[in-house]
Amino acid sequence: MSTQLTTRDTGERIRTAAVLLFARRGYAATSIRDLAKAVNMTNAGIYHHVSSKEALLADLMRVAQQGLIDATERMLAPYARPADRLALLIGSLTAIHARNPMTTRVMDGELRSLTPGSAARDEIIALRDAYEDHWRRALADGVAEGAFRLADQRLTRLALMSMCTGTSEWYRPDGDATLEQVCAEFVAIGLAAVRAPADAAVPTADFSQLPDFPWEPPDVRNDPRPDEARR
Repeated sequence: MSTQLTTRDTGERIRTAAVLLFARRGYAATSIRDLAKAVNMTNAGIYHHVSSKEALLADLMRVAQQGLIDATERMLAPYARPADRLALLIGSLTAIHARNPMTTRVMDGELRSLTPGSAARDEIIALRDAYEDHWRRALADGVAEGAFRLADQRLTRLALMSMCTGTSEWYRPDGDATLEQVCAEFVAIGLAAVRAPADAAVPTADFSQLPDFPWEPPDVRNDPRPDEARR
């Protein structure tokens, strides 16, 4: 096995452990020692691959957020109609969170852990804003064209996005509904919330275009054992 491949595999193992620990315990409650123990390395070994715990968090959030933006822009590119764009935004954000519950939990909840005023924090905020701009424009265009009727665009955006991101907390692949069914129902709810025409056919999100996060841990949400028992 080449040194390059070994280094990449080790880096991925570190990121998988970091995502799981950050998502379950929280970034602040996770130490480099915890991370080293999870991957059977020394603290010095961890620092060979990452410069700091905060740099590791920022990198995970940066790659995940950029992947979300890139996938969104690919899916939205062929569509101009606001209802089509909103449907794709709802379906894709729902699916990404359902399929990557630990990564998205970190991505959504740990901005507070980045140092205020740091370049990394400013970069992540800018990426978040760039993604949310797609939602803002879809809703604003729908209102301007008379296709949507809503009282408060900001509250509507926040409500719909929260509905989608919540799947990281409750969706189970072996549950009663498939992910396709969940996405379709959420799209229907979203379009009803903006009072879009009921007879408007809309596209469905292409899951094959969604970002792949190779460090996403196996689904451990149903495992009652503590972290240490799974190592």
